[in-house]
Amino acid sequence: MSPRQQTASLAAPRLDTGRAAPLVLIDADNTLWDTDGVFAEAQLGLLDAVEHAANLAGPNADRLEFVREFDQELAQRHHLGLRYPTRLLIDALTLGLRGVGSQEAVRRAWSNGAESGLDRALVAKMESDFVANIAKQPKLLVGVVKGLRDLASIGATSVVFTEGSRKRVMRTIESHQLSGFVDRVFEAPKTVRMFERVKKLATVNQSIYVIGDQLTRDIRPANEAGVQTIYIPGGFQPKWEFEAGTLPTFQAPSFDAAVTFLLHSEDDARPTN
Repeated sequence: MSPRQQTASLAAPRLDTGRAAPLVLIDADNTLWDTDGVFAEAQLGLLDAVEHAANLAGPNADRLEFVREFDQELAQRHHLGLRYPTRLLIDALTLGLRGVGSQEAVRRAWSNGAESGLDRALVAKMESDFVANIAKQPKLLVGVVKGLRDLASIGATSVVFTEGSRKRVMRTIESHQLSGFVDRVFEAPKTVRMFERVKKLATVNQSIYVIGDQLTRDIRPANEAGVQTIYIPGGFQPKWEFEAGTLPTFQAPSFDAAVTFLLHSEDDARPTN
């Protein structure tokens, strides 16, 4: 593996069950825990701050949808995707509060953020506050503990993977006392090549599954690498997700339901005497 594909072992060795248990790759954000909830709260706080700084009022209803119209427009244009600099959103929201449409507001914020009229020191303060807010620990999603326990009960190798910070993911795992259920944390871009490399970690006749909440980032590249996929739709779906045209092996409403499908699939594949 390359240096960027960093891993860390967390769980203690498990007893040999006498059969090849599956290798399960689990997306971290919005599959195991509610990162979107943290971002939603931070984005609403950012809108409040922008309104106060610009002395302008935004919509009374659908305030999160208002923010995310600009957020998604930026993510689609920026090479960092959803990790674009927050100051762009601050300037775009300010222009949006003045009646500028999202596409034009994003274009103008990108080309000359000062056009928003906000003091740049104040923009930097709002950006810093937003970064602090999104660093808060997210809550576990429904069924996560049960699902991880079920995987451990059959001796599955559970690998949590992320395109973000491995250290952040490890902190969240430890905060929720999940270390005993996770064998490895894997940091790497989610590409077909990455999933093909992960397949080489599997032993002979060992099944591999990918569980994730994004069709474009989790499911599609895993499908193309020939890995079985289980899709758990997140609470927030960017507009490009609806245009993905990607079908998983299975779709589940929660993490424990995804694991139940996996267990049934393993039972069906087990040779009969």
